[in-house]
Amino acid sequence: MRSLLMRRERKPAELLLVPMIDIFTVLVTFLLMTAVFSRIAIMQIDLPSSVSAKPAEPKFRLEVIVRQDGFELSDGKQAIATIPKVSGAYDLNALTERVLAVKREHPTSEDASVLSERKVPYDELVQAMDAIRSTEVPTTDELVAGQAVRGAQTVKVALFTNIALGDAP
Repeated sequence: MRSLLMRRERKPAELLLVPMIDIFTVLVTFLLMTAVFSRIAIMQIDLPSSVSAKPAEPKFRLEVIVRQDGFELSDGKQAIATIPKVSGAYDLNALTERVLAVKREHPTSEDASVLSERKVPYDELVQAMDAIRSTEVPTTDELVAGQAVRGAQTVKVALFTNIALGDAP
């Protein structure tokens, strides 16, 4: 019996590379798909110069705070107006009228912030943004003075078009 076992020549073991290549392909694909690529952002910072200059007066920025019980208007430092809800709904017409009055005081300002409480519905927030963005005024209004308007009784005027969103304090 020993002689039979000894007579058989042993073949050298073969290494199967195809399954190993398949495993590496899947592994590389998985690692590439889950890799986190970091981005390096360059921030442009304006540092004050060594020459002392008179600081520029900050521009006016309207803040409209949408609360559960109505609107609050401010300039970031002091309150301008409060507009309560009327029979459970936001008074968008009063908001537009008050914003129009603010625009008459600051005709060159276009920046506004709309800040909302957490429980305010998104639709109400969008309607508030639409109310402060533009409105129609008569052609005799001081905001339209100097513009050539033909045949129209009212003109659409841009109020505060640069709107930023945020959370109410």
